[in-house]
Amino acid sequence: MVLESNIKENALILSFNSPKTSNSISAEDWKELKKQIKDFEKSEIKYLVLNRVNDNFSSGAQLAENLNASMEDVSEASKILWECKKPVISVVDGVCAGAASNMILLSDFIIATPETRFIEVFARRGLVVDFSGSWILPRIIGVQKAKELMMTASEVNGETLDKFGLLYKLSEKAELDNELDNLINLLDKQSFISICMIKDQIRKGLNSNFDDSLANETVNQNDRFVHSDVMEGMSAFIEKRQPNYKNTLDE
Repeated sequence: MVLESNIKENALILSFNSPKTSNSISAEDWKELKKQIKDFEKSEIKYLVLNRVNDNFSSGAQLAENLNASMEDVSEASKILWECKKPVISVVDGVCAGAASNMILLSDFIIATPETRFIEVFARRGLVVDFSGSWILPRIIGVQKAKELMMTASEVNGETLDKFGLLYKLSEKAELDNELDNLINLLDKQSFISICMIKDQIRKGLNSNFDDSLANETVNQNDRFVHSDVMEGMSAFIEKRQPNYKNTLDE
C-alpha cells in the first residue's frame, strides 16, 4: 500500500508515495482511499487535499498488481470521491495518468504546474477509461476534445489543462504549497455550509433538468434564510468586518 495521509490544520492530505513507480496506486490503495474519504466525511476536518509527492502526482494503477484488484473497489472509490460533501483540492505536478488523471477531475479545485503531464493512458495499455473519466471529462472540455485525449492517449501539459479550463490555478513548482494555502484561506472566509451546499447543487444539477435544479436551489435557499450563518453574514456586511461563521455542516 502506498497511500499516505496526514493532517495539516483543517485539511486531510492524501498522497500516493511510490518513488520507483511514479506514485502508482496499488490494489489495496483503492480500499484505503474509500476508507480515508469516508472517515474524512465524518470528521471535523474541512478540506481533502490530493497532493503530489516526489515531483509527481501518480502514474495511475499498478497494472500488474491491479489485475487482481476489484474494479468494484475502483469504481466505488470514484463514486465516494465524487459525492464527497466537503471541498476536495488536487495539487498536481509531474505525471498524472490513468485513474489518477480522472481522480483530479473529480476534485473541486486543481492547482497544477506547467510540467504536469496529464495522460488518459488507457487505450495505450489496451484498456478502457475508468474512475468515471468517460463521464466527467466530456462534461468539462466537450465531447470531441475528450475523445481526442482518451482515444489517442495524448499527453498534455499543465498549460494546456489551463487553456481547457480545468485548473483553478497554474503555478510554478515552488509556489504550489503557497497557492494551496491561499485557496484554503479564501475558502475559510466563506460560509462552510454554503460552499458545501453549492458543491452539492452543482453535482446534482449535472444529472437534473432545469426545473429540478431550480427546485433544489429553492429548497436550499429557504434553508439558508433560517441558518445562523445568514444573520452573521448580514451583520458582518453592515459592520464592515469579516464574518465569524460556524464552519460546520450542521446547525
